[in-house]
Amino acid sequence: MKPPPFRYVRPSTVAEAVAALAEGGARVLAGGQSLVPLMNLRLTSPETLVDINRVAGLDLIAERDGYVVVGATARQADALGSALVRDRAPLVAAALRQVSHVQVRSRGTVVGNLVHHDPASELPAVALALDAEFTLVGPHGERRVRAAEFFLGEFATATAATELVTEVRFPCAPPGTGAAFHEITRKARDWPLLGAAAQLTVHDGEVVDARVAVSGMSGVPVRQHDVEAALAGRPAATSAMPAAAARAHADVSAHVNARSGADYRRRVLPVVVRRALVSALDSALDPAAGHRAAGSGRAARVEEGAA
Repeated sequence: MKPPPFRYVRPSTVAEAVAALAEGGARVLAGGQSLVPLMNLRLTSPETLVDINRVAGLDLIAERDGYVVVGATARQADALGSALVRDRAPLVAAALRQVSHVQVRSRGTVVGNLVHHDPASELPAVALALDAEFTLVGPHGERRVRAAEFFLGEFATATAATELVTEVRFPCAPPGTGAAFHEITRKARDWPLLGAAAQLTVHDGEVVDARVAVSGMSGVPVRQHDVEAALAGRPAATSAMPAAAARAHADVSAHVNARSGADYRRRVLPVVVRRALVSALDSALDPAAGHRAAGSGRAARVEEGAA
């Protein structure tokens, strides 16, 4: 199928991009891995496409003021291949390993994935777990929005139609941090049914910081504060993970994911969280083991009663 007619604009500065968006009826084109298929299916029909790929500086991946900053046109593959991201934002790297296929990651952008906000996608849960910050630029200037206020619902964010998200900032992880992302799919590289992002920081044999969020359960990612509280300040032991994971919860929205029922996702949620926690702890205690396990975060299914 072909998209309906549209006007194509290719700005060279952020100001030009914002001006084009201010005219109304426009959508931003970065990687296009979600927007273009939707246009071809006639599920969205923007009057104007604002292609930001020639805006200088938006492809940056850099450390700044204690954050790993990823610009609006930085490709997922580039972020995954970045030593800075792997070392200073390991949960971002862990999730990116699960995102679709290499062909999609080579074109798709980190920011585009977050702004699109499919509730089953991996990166929104990561952004929430890490308290990431988004920089939005519009006709009235620049503002920053924390992840907890950015995701509003299915395919909905705090981005106004006249605003451009120029970057996302992830707090740098301290030494002793390990991370993992586990998800359930029907088959390899299929769309996830639900997932869990976990990042643990260990010092002197104790978990000093725990960050956990889940995706695919409702219209927005869900932070698991009870799980985090069960781990923070406690000994860093694998044996502690099942009890902590058992505290995982979410108000499951059946309509969010037609690929699996709400009862199934509710039942297997603690299993997926436990797997993510164990892998995150392993990588915190032994970074080499974490790298070896990097590709093991995707499971085809979880049987009823699995533990």
